[in-house]
Amino acid sequence: MPKMVVEMSALEVRRLGHGTVKKTGRKSKRGQPTTALHAVGGVSGLYLCCRPPAALQATGARSWILRTTVGSRRVDLGLGGFPDVTLAQARERAREIKERIRCDGYDPIAAKRATKSALIAEQAKQRTFEQIAKQYYEKKCLEYSGRDPHKQARRLKQHLDDYCIPALGQIIMGELSPRHVVQALGPIWVKKTPTAERVRATIENVCEIVRYDGVLTNGLNPARWKGNLEHFLADPKTIHSEEHQPTVGYEALPRFWNLLIDRDTIPARALEFQILTAARPGEARFAEWQEIDLKEKVWTVPGWKVKGRKDKRKDHKVPLTARAVAILRSAPRDGGSYVFPGYRGKPCMSENALNLTVKEIHRTDVKNGGPGFVDPEYGKVGTAHGMRSAFKDYATEMGKVEDYVSELALSHLDSSSARAAYKRGQLLPKRRRLMNSFEKFVQREMKSENR
Repeated sequence: MPKMVVEMSALEVRRLGHGTVKKTGRKSKRGQPTTALHAVGGVSGLYLCCRPPAALQATGARSWILRTTVGSRRVDLGLGGFPDVTLAQARERAREIKERIRCDGYDPIAAKRATKSALIAEQAKQRTFEQIAKQYYEKKCLEYSGRDPHKQARRLKQHLDDYCIPALGQIIMGELSPRHVVQALGPIWVKKTPTAERVRATIENVCEIVRYDGVLTNGLNPARWKGNLEHFLADPKTIHSEEHQPTVGYEALPRFWNLLIDRDTIPARALEFQILTAARPGEARFAEWQEIDLKEKVWTVPGWKVKGRKDKRKDHKVPLTARAVAILRSAPRDGGSYVFPGYRGKPCMSENALNLTVKEIHRTDVKNGGPGFVDPEYGKVGTAHGMRSAFKDYATEMGKVEDYVSELALSHLDSSSARAAYKRGQLLPKRRRLMNSFEKFVQREMKSENR
């Protein structure tokens, strides 16, 4: 039979306190204060747990514990602190719990966990868009890589601060609907379509964080386009035609080249290098010596530097022509990592250096009575990035190569044939022949003394 415990009175319980160590051990000494469990009687398994006082305290913390069996496990259940929970209240709670365990199969620990989970889920539903947007921003800041991750973070923060938070910030995520997203995008959807599309994508990404938590209505992302916002907003392709970068045109490149080689500046040499490699302006600006193999005449652009490349592990190899190699051999080696350093000790050129060079050459040609280098389609002066369009047109009209060869030269992996060619080794021999023929084309009107 279980040992009978004398039922204590409220006064006796009030006098209970912590105990002391009876025998010296490895971790404690005899007489040292220790926690004590006092059976108070009245309900089997009801104890008052008395802890030693902390510094500057007269008495230690005391709380009620019900030691009982749930199923096949013995558990200790907390019933509250003493004296906030009186002896009578503790006995009443203990009797009620033991009765439910015996009669209803009640599991107080499982019930407590379920209540806590339900509370957490409800609190998650009460989070606002602004709170989740902050979480998304912090996540992306950790993920951003490349040449200027801080610039990427600033752009995202600007989208959030200018377009998302003012319209959606205080809306609870569980109540966010397509109607709210349409109201946020409406003012800029027609006037600033490209920006609006990026903002929509940002809102969609923010919502994705909580979609699998059961927070969103019906589990659907309110900012998704297909089957959702496409029914509320005009198709971006019908209200905005993408304006490509103005180009000087491949027919005008030989004349442009003659004026370019007369300029004795680092941006001019960088623009030469960019044209001959069909690279993006940013890739040429941030070209590093460690990426150059002059012996093999190959420039290896790391995948994380290539715009739009999903697999950042895939590098882009660029065959170098004779003139491109000559530019590199004549470039100053001042100990910096970049091939084309900036002015006044800056490690690399400014963002606008190459475009400014194109504009200056245009003005020079107009001043000398020439037509300049205006893109007839857009009516604007060509840009450094537009040189890639000129290269593509040359490859299509005069290059006598398959389309995927020129696509690989432009570091495009959009088509299945280009991806297959990339897997076969990037077709460097074919691309080298294409780049050499392109170099001969742009130099065909070059003065003999400059050859």
